[in-house]
Amino acid sequence: MSHEITVRKDGTEEMFAAGSTPVWHRIGQRVERALTSGAALQMAALDWKVDERPIYADIAGEMSAVPTHKSIVRRDTREVLGVVGRKYRPVQNDEAFEWLDGLVGSRLAIYETAGSIRNGALVWALVRLPGELRVANTDDVVKPFILCVNSHDGSVAFRALNTSVRVVCSNTLTLAFRTAGADSIAVKHTDGIHDRLADAQEVLGLAVTEHRRFEAHMNILAERKLRKREFESYLDKVLGPSSRQEWKDESGEVGYELSAARQQITANFDHDLQRLKGIEHSAWSAFNAVSQYVDWERPTRGSVGRDRDERRFASMMFQGGADLKRRAWSAALATAGVR
Repeated sequence: MSHEITVRKDGTEEMFAAGSTPVWHRIGQRVERALTSGAALQMAALDWKVDERPIYADIAGEMSAVPTHKSIVRRDTREVLGVVGRKYRPVQNDEAFEWLDGLVGSRLAIYETAGSIRNGALVWALVRLPGELRVANTDDVVKPFILCVNSHDGSVAFRALNTSVRVVCSNTLTLAFRTAGADSIAVKHTDGIHDRLADAQEVLGLAVTEHRRFEAHMNILAERKLRKREFESYLDKVLGPSSRQEWKDESGEVGYELSAARQQITANFDHDLQRLKGIEHSAWSAFNAVSQYVDWERPTRGSVGRDRDERRFASMMFQGGADLKRRAWSAALATAGVR
């Protein structure tokens, strides 16, 4: 069976979940809350190291070292996690997240989950911040988080990214972590990375500022009501015009054939979760209709439920699902006139 969440040969899953959010409650090991990064990494079975190893090429029968690249090897399994450039500097799992102890230790954050995917090539920790974000005069509440991501294959820089979870439906409002923006801190794996890893208080300050900015945008989107044609235009921006194909019958009557994704998101837009008093038929509801689709309804490969859950989790947090949410968020802001 193919896994997104790393599973060791002895069956140990490299992920723990300590929170109550049901998005990831079916995968990973259920544990009590971790109080330090060391405890979190141990609970998630991430207490391993990586090493840099040279790469050799067979040239005319002689093995010669490749001067421009090297491999990153997981020390416990001896598995090659990636091939990177010579300037690449690895950041160990404990180094990547230990600065979070400044937030967690002072009770400014709580570890919610941590784990790895692709045999350890990508490692993450998710911490929940205190307080909540709310659409004014409604029961629509969002919990703020910081998602910290580190790779061992050169695919992404070390990153601390603001994200959130909408309480009413448990949708993760993760905006794609592969593109740097105002909602994240990114540090490339090159010389001096350890000196440039952000101070925890700097990350907290950025997170508070950006989450309040996100809350302000939530309220702007909730106030912007969408007519049917505007909602259709919004979906064109998110899914592409090809998701709605026009046809004519013999009498000349015009109709449309909608993609499965477009049909489901349209149904979500009219769902009770998107029709809470104060947000109904708004740009905020439109965005959450897409988030609901990504987190719970988007087709996912996998032969059994748990395998599908793992793939869906990886997609919505780190891959195509997160990218789709980024487009949906940008399109919602544009529709509401936010620059």
